Amino acid sequence: MVQRAEDSSGSKSWLFNDEYRLMKKLIAVMVLLAVLPTMGRTLDGIWEFRREGASWTKVTVPHDWGIAPFDPEATGDCANSGKLPWKGRGVYRRTFVLTPEEWKTLESSGKAYLSFDGVQAHPSVTVNGHPAGGWDYGYMSFTLDVGELLTSGENLVEVAADTTKLFSRWYPGAGIYRSVHLVVKPKNHVVPGTMKIVAEPSADFSRATVNVSYVSSLYGPTNSSFVVEKPRLWSVEKPELYELEALGEKFTYGIRTMKFTADDGFWLNGRRLQLKGVCLHSDFGPLGMVFDETAAKRQLRILKDMGVNAIRTSHNAPAAKFLDLCDRMGFVVWDECFDKWDDTMARGTANLEEYVCRNLKAFVRRDRNHPCVAAWSIGNEIPISSEKYPSGVTRERCRMFREAVRSEDVTRPVGIAAWEAVTVSCFADLDLTGWNYAQRYMPMKTAYPDKPIVYTESCSSYSEIGFFQVPPAETRSDIAGKVFKTDGFDMTAASYSDIPDVEFYRMEKDRFVAGEFVWTGFDYIGEPSPYSDYYRNDHKDVKPSDIARSSYYGIVDLTGVPKDRYYLYRAHWNTSADTLHLLPHWNWKAGEKVPAFVYSSGDEVELFLNGRSLGRRHKAKDVEYPLEHNAKDNDYKGRQQDNPYYRVCDKYRFRWYDIPFEPGELKAVAYKGGRKIGETVRRTAGKPSELRLAVDPCTETSDDLVYVRVTATDEKGVPCPLAMNRVSFDLEGNGEIVSVGNGNPRGFDSFKDVSSHPLYYGQAMVIVRRTRKNGKITLAATADGLRMAKLSLGF
Repeated sequence: MVQRAEDSSGSKSWLFNDEYRLMKKLIAVMVLLAVLPTMGRTLDGIWEFRREGASWTKVTVPHDWGIAPFDPEATGDCANSGKLPWKGRGVYRRTFVLTPEEWKTLESSGKAYLSFDGVQAHPSVTVNGHPAGGWDYGYMSFTLDVGELLTSGENLVEVAADTTKLFSRWYPGAGIYRSVHLVVKPKNHVVPGTMKIVAEPSADFSRATVNVSYVSSLYGPTNSSFVVEKPRLWSVEKPELYELEALGEKFTYGIRTMKFTADDGFWLNGRRLQLKGVCLHSDFGPLGMVFDETAAKRQLRILKDMGVNAIRTSHNAPAAKFLDLCDRMGFVVWDECFDKWDDTMARGTANLEEYVCRNLKAFVRRDRNHPCVAAWSIGNEIPISSEKYPSGVTRERCRMFREAVRSEDVTRPVGIAAWEAVTVSCFADLDLTGWNYAQRYMPMKTAYPDKPIVYTESCSSYSEIGFFQVPPAETRSDIAGKVFKTDGFDMTAASYSDIPDVEFYRMEKDRFVAGEFVWTGFDYIGEPSPYSDYYRNDHKDVKPSDIARSSYYGIVDLTGVPKDRYYLYRAHWNTSADTLHLLPHWNWKAGEKVPAFVYSSGDEVELFLNGRSLGRRHKAKDVEYPLEHNAKDNDYKGRQQDNPYYRVCDKYRFRWYDIPFEPGELKAVAYKGGRKIGETVRRTAGKPSELRLAVDPCTETSDDLVYVRVTATDEKGVPCPLAMNRVSFDLEGNGEIVSVGNGNPRGFDSFKDVSSHPLYYGQAMVIVRRTRKNGKITLAATADGLRMAKLSLGF
């Protein structure tokens, strides 16, 4: 084994264990790497696919067979999971030929493995007509030993998937939605899933001992250790990574200390770190469940700029590559394996305990070398076990599942995300607990004061791009139900939760809590509260087509456009940059009384309308405000600005009410400590006159996938915030449009009908994939009555 490290001067050093103690020179190491390479290749790309009852067709893997088309009339479970045709059965197939080097390795007693990062659901694999194995949890990666089934000629691999037994509260996707790899290894190699790297820094961080263990295919268990002097620590600010090699295979790890405490939150590398986190589902909006590294990287860039430093993988095992990105970009991860222990994992009749333990062990073996992972979660909001709900939590099950996790990793705490106080005693043997919403962690804190607490879900605020409720909502439950909209002023939330400001305040006061994970970072397909199919139970006149297809919870919309709420979080969380954001748009009826809010990292803001000052506001240094959630807050009748529930907002945002609208310019000027830090304006737009295309600011044109924003402006170039025009698209060159979308949770235009898509409140998104590394791509957008737009994407 070879460990390459960088000392504090930046020079390379090589550290050896006993296995290679005779190698004294760098050249010997390089020769070793040359003769024992890890031979692997992707099997992503063109496959054939046949859905049950249909004909074979060519698709690109990773592939999600359920992402189109929408069924606006869907009801029940289908409506709540996205109104998409994900339930069913399908088969994939493709051929491949081993290279001469791969076949030679196999003939020399080598091994060949097929590795699947995720197949939804119940995948069954055959190779050259012979059963090769499969897995029974669609979110979990698995690896199959297929060497004895391969030939020197053409090999056929077939993958059958079946989602009929799966129940999901959101869109789970269907098919081979993550990557597939073929890896051919020599006779002596690291058995997949056995590598364990544990880095233990000294108390003063001057050195670190790295303990390495794995199973050699020839010699069995292998253990070694070495020391890294003056290690460069992994952190959210500087996520330093190291790399080691064992039997020709490279493994990445980090050196850091993490600790959850009962009274002082979370500590990273000897200092307290407030977790400013979000929950993320696995889908990528218009791309469906297909995992794309570029799309994931873009998500994390957007969140990093907001000030996010932690991710909760709610509520299922994420793609392995997603954790690679969190390692490289500096995010602390609450790694969650399951939602419930019932049909949400398509367990069927399998024994609950055996199923959960087996999948937890596979989950931990896969993810334990990621420095970003801080805690393991065994589930989410699972009710207590009963005769009516036998798949619920018990103390015995939680103890058993903790032991299953710790059989593979003892360096991290094991927890669960919960929400019912009745389950508190079930968690007595867990290392920590997460609690969802409304300060529900207090019963646990009272019963087990020595147990660390994480706020695993907070806020659940409703909002959507472009819509603002005027007159403003009186209470947090005062949604715009008559028009099936949610308010962009960020003053409404689910009945069981609270607006962002209340959660900010709680985290400042309850310092024993490690931090919060907001529900959610991005909108996701399915679970479209408040306008889910359940809404029809209390509103009998609501038609199925009125029910939404995607969520309203996100801080960022389904296409990756930040909502106004994003800047409220950025102003509070991103302490390294100034924030100034003004809302709403400035297109209203003459004389209409409109609120105006400003989200800023400054402590003072002055607002101007057409040059006239509307006054200067100061952030309150503190407010007297109850920490307890009170459902009776929703009984209030009166003006929003007089509602005591919203008093806490004065600590985090600037508000003006009842501004008589007049066309022109609304301007906000922000100050911090008396110093001007910026100004921003909203201008009244005329009629839409032209289209504009621009590369999304969190996309790099060198990326394989490029997100392009589509907007409509008036003849002066002012964005038109109410435009709903249908836009047609055309692309020339070495690329393809893979998806289109907008931020409308009730939009049923297919993401995959890339010929056209409507704007929603003035904007839409086009996702372009390059098909060659080099070459020019030209995207054109046209709409009736508007000047067309063209954008050149030179790679």
